[in-house]
Amino acid sequence: MYLTDKAVSKRWLIFFILVLFGMTACDETYTVGVDFIQESAIEIDTVLIDQIDFISIDPYLGQLTYSALGSFQDPLFGQLISTLYFKPSINASNTDTVLDDMSFELKLHIMQNEIYGDTSSTAVFDVYRIQNNWHGPSFRQSTEVNLELERIGGFNDTDIDTNGNVHVALGGSWDAFYREIFNIDDDSTRLTRYAEEDFGLAIVPKNTTNRIRFATLSTSRLLVIGQEDTSSYGMQDWAYKVERRDVDPIPNRMLLHNTFEKVIKIDIKNIGKQLPNNNFVRAELVLEEDTTRANTSLSEHEQRLNVPGFRMSEGNFIDLAYQFGFSDENIINGYPSRGRFRFDITRLLNDQIYNNNPIKDSYIYPYVNAGYIGSNILYSKEASSDKRPRLIIHSIKPEVQR
Repeated sequence: MYLTDKAVSKRWLIFFILVLFGMTACDETYTVGVDFIQESAIEIDTVLIDQIDFISIDPYLGQLTYSALGSFQDPLFGQLISTLYFKPSINASNTDTVLDDMSFELKLHIMQNEIYGDTSSTAVFDVYRIQNNWHGPSFRQSTEVNLELERIGGFNDTDIDTNGNVHVALGGSWDAFYREIFNIDDDSTRLTRYAEEDFGLAIVPKNTTNRIRFATLSTSRLLVIGQEDTSSYGMQDWAYKVERRDVDPIPNRMLLHNTFEKVIKIDIKNIGKQLPNNNFVRAELVLEEDTTRANTSLSEHEQRLNVPGFRMSEGNFIDLAYQFGFSDENIINGYPSRGRFRFDITRLLNDQIYNNNPIKDSYIYPYVNAGYIGSNILYSKEASSDKRPRLIIHSIKPEVQR
């Protein structure tokens, strides 16, 4: 039923006053707007949500701000193995030459304080050549990357210097090939052969590694080291790939990762039709996190990286992976508060009820961390009513609006 024009104006006046003064409840048992409207005039209704599905996504993992490398057996979220791929740039014009006594070294920049896993352990890595072509801007989790058997370098993360760099000597067949291509006189021939015949390198964690580190390839360099001077070249391309071996399902829980392998699809359109009172001033979607299990599942020296919040995207998207990873359009943020993530969906429901603008497909996923790996455990629709996903409606009683 639609309100009269007078009722609509009065309703919106109350709504804007509430928004202006930030009257947002921190708990469903509290009310909003009591400074302006008597507490007895506020109705609070809860709608439990059943229309929740998981959908699988093939995320983009190329040329992000950070790239994960390492492995960790997370007791709650399962084992993760992350391999880093990169391709150094090559001399674009014939101004330098690699002499016989020169050597190659990767100066890999690693974030010093960001560790996912066992902080008391050591991460050990090997470097291999890649056998097939790949492209960072279009690199997805499903992208196939094949490695050669020859180990051309290796390092461990205890070798990181005070500037956050680890220096990795590169040799073997890659040394011989890169040296040959680098010294080609014709610029066009050199760049063409490098593009067509070299596919870059992979940093692979050893089985003994039990923590994940994060590198910034945009600030990493390939060093060509001579007796008198050193030349530095940036990275032409990079990506990483996560292999996740899930643990057994946890009853009444949902596991979500900010790498977007799976996201939540929720039917808010039909939820809006179940509202007990259309004359609402605020509608909040609430997801509850199992903070107890998250906080008690790690050992003394283990840690996870924090996921700052959740996002909701509403719309008919052509490429879901791009929307979740890179777009800032059609976004509603859900910030944590007392173990809950709250989304203000008042505008969406108003548009559907009063402007005849039906809500489109709606998706919920952990906040983008630009290459960091984080996870959350949420209560599912099978959990108890005080924990499961729900819609909290704050309404003005009909007699107050006359």
